[in-house]
Amino acid sequence: MKPLRLATAAGAAVLLTLGAAGESWASTPTVRWTTGAPTPVTELTLPMSFESAPDASGIYFAYYTTLESGTRPYAGFQPKPAVNGKPTLQAIFSSFNANATTTDSHCTYGADGGAGVSCAVQFPYTKGTMYAVELSRVSDDGTTQLMNGEVVNTETGADVAHIGSFRLPVASGRFKAADQGFIEPYLTAGCSQQVTVIYGKPVGTEAGNTYTGSLPTVTDPASGSCLSSTSTDTAAGRQVTVTGDNFTPTG
Repeated sequence: MKPLRLATAAGAAVLLTLGAAGESWASTPTVRWTTGAPTPVTELTLPMSFESAPDASGIYFAYYTTLESGTRPYAGFQPKPAVNGKPTLQAIFSSFNANATTTDSHCTYGADGGAGVSCAVQFPYTKGTMYAVELSRVSDDGTTQLMNGEVVNTETGADVAHIGSFRLPVASGRFKAADQGFIEPYLTAGCSQQVTVIYGKPVGTEAGNTYTGSLPTVTDPASGSCLSSTSTDTAAGRQVTVTGDNFTPTG
């Protein structure tokens, strides 16, 4: 487990653009993932690399990270416009639990217009490099538990950015060992974009034991989404290309 680091980037109020921001989709491509752990885990590592993405906002690659109580934080990545000429990702860790609290400058109260806490950070990334959202149940004080999110470079093990942290009731418990996720066009612009990512194998850690799962799968809905996907297995992981139905190739 990585130590909790103090926030050093701009406040989340400037950065946050979460899923469903001004749009509503009946269904989206669904992600299914597992760590292969036999029990819930105190730490999750959910890796992904971006092979190609537009210099724009619009698509959210999200993981559900359901806790033992059933409360369901979200985490994931969004491509963003370049900053100082560098490709940029936004990493998110958010809770829709009305009892969530935070003192982290990367976080704000509210989640998709409802109760909860939303945390985010933007960072420059290298295309083809595998990054992960590393989520952990850091500690508890008998009443609440501290949940922390970091971005790590899975190839080097280096910390990349602090996403944010918040407290939940201690009964929320650990992360379930397997869950789902989604790929959402949270802005209309997402329906005109194409993004290629590679999903790595999720990792769960509990009681000093580390478990590595199988590659996530992505399934398109029968209807209701402007996105469609294709999947191919590569040496690096499961490559998924997501294409909006208004996407126009250039060049």
